[in-house]
Amino acid sequence: MSYQELLNEIQSRGYWRVEMRSSEYQEKRLPNRAAMQELLSNATVSLRGWPYPYFVAEETAYNGKWLEGQVNSSHYKEYWRLYESGQWVHYLALSRAWITREKLFEGRSPLPPQHSGYLHVRGDILYDLTEIFRFAVGLAQSGVLDPAAFLSIQLHNTHDYMLYESFERPFFLGQEFVNTSERPIEQQHNIPISQLSADIADQIALEAAIKVFEVFGWVPGEAAVRMLTEDQKKLVERRL
Repeated sequence: MSYQELLNEIQSRGYWRVEMRSSEYQEKRLPNRAAMQELLSNATVSLRGWPYPYFVAEETAYNGKWLEGQVNSSHYKEYWRLYESGQWVHYLALSRAWITREKLFEGRSPLPPQHSGYLHVRGDILYDLTEIFRFAVGLAQSGVLDPAAFLSIQLHNTHDYMLYESFERPFFLGQEFVNTSERPIEQQHNIPISQLSADIADQIALEAAIKVFEVFGWVPGEAAVRMLTEDQKKLVERRL
């Protein structure tokens, strides 16, 4: 499958579009393939078995201006480019958008109402965003985002998608949280590199996740935020 065919497939359902770059453009921060691969090798985040991003050096393509990679394996679908300027662009499919309702909710009776898709509060939103911002920390540590990082994170094609949680979580009992908007959910951040630590990145990721939840109509209370914070801590400490 060509990169354009894969990109079209990713964009046919819910997906993240992530862009990161320096606030000051420099054409050749990464002068060659080796520099790009070394950066990705050092910055890739692996907290729950599947890395962000999916990077295997032997499976990448290089054209002198950018390095690109892709994966299309079951419900894992992504395509990315890293430019010589240090700009990062990533299209990441929401994995559960490619799993049937019957499989997602196997064992539940009755099944949740029929919707266009389903988003797990932690797996699809909080954990994805935490990995994205942790990756930004890795890029920042390499110097390619100096002096400040611009981040654009967009969630596309989630109209009529429903948030869901695990059996034991009380937040959604008797309630249904669905995105009624057809517009992408976009958040932008400009962060000085001196302030982009792992702890700060985790806090921003949690706040970004809450903003996504609010679009779906769920405003987490204090108890829910504490639980989400603990879940995130388990993720980054690899205790899931």
